[in-house]
Amino acid sequence: MNTRAAYRSDLETFGRWCAEHDALPLTADASTLVAFQLAREVVGDSDSTIRRRWSALSSFYEFAVEHELAASNPTIGADRPRVRSGDPSPTLRLSPAAVAAYRSTAAALDPRLHALVALLVSDGLKIGEALALDIDDVAGRSPTTSITVRRRGESRRIVIDRDSAKAIRRCIGQRRSGPVFVSERAGTSHAPQRLTRFGADHLIRQLRTDEMTEPVTANALRRFHFSTRQADGADHAEVRDGAGLADVRGVRRYSNRSDDDAARTSRTHAH
Repeated sequence: MNTRAAYRSDLETFGRWCAEHDALPLTADASTLVAFQLAREVVGDSDSTIRRRWSALSSFYEFAVEHELAASNPTIGADRPRVRSGDPSPTLRLSPAAVAAYRSTAAALDPRLHALVALLVSDGLKIGEALALDIDDVAGRSPTTSITVRRRGESRRIVIDRDSAKAIRRCIGQRRSGPVFVSERAGTSHAPQRLTRFGADHLIRQLRTDEMTEPVTANALRRFHFSTRQADGADHAEVRDGAGLADVRGVRRYSNRSDDDAARTSRTHAH
């Protein structure tokens, strides 16, 4: 099941639960979400499934707040389930050859996709952080181009990879203000609207090839960043700080590679 379908299922599950408990999804608060989490734990949802449901809800409320359908995002600051030691990520591990092919394909298909893939793979940004970027957040020229991202309520300036900087400049084009990632390509007569998470997922799904048995996702591309950084000698703390993770357990989880995962990667993404 791809990310968009999984998120749709998660939101439908939450909507049914709200209806059964006389709650309205758009006015839910953090305590309502925690109650939903406890209910899902009781019926047997795994930790990874519950974390995915939180991600789906977070994306939903980001969209609702952006379009003035909700006053705030109740997932911010809520006590989410933590990653446990020894709990490996089910996210597909991509080979360097596969990622190189994806980057080449992205550059040919769409400047937005090109820049998104670059930020995920080379800089370890979360997809939400990339989509929240405004043109004013981008400063300097390569090799010292930097972006301002907001993490846990604070702004942080990050120097990005040279190829990422080129891709972002190409994505922005001649525009001088507004979102870096827009829902329509530059040059339309309408005021550009920020690209949504679902829109980004749609772009990323275009990277699928006939040889793939599973679709590439934003998480899989970001996982490649963690693997590459560690292969280059960075320790868990460095990777955590660079990618904006809460603690090193998230890095360890992405680094945990089972023999089955390795075999599946080799079969699915051999080029």
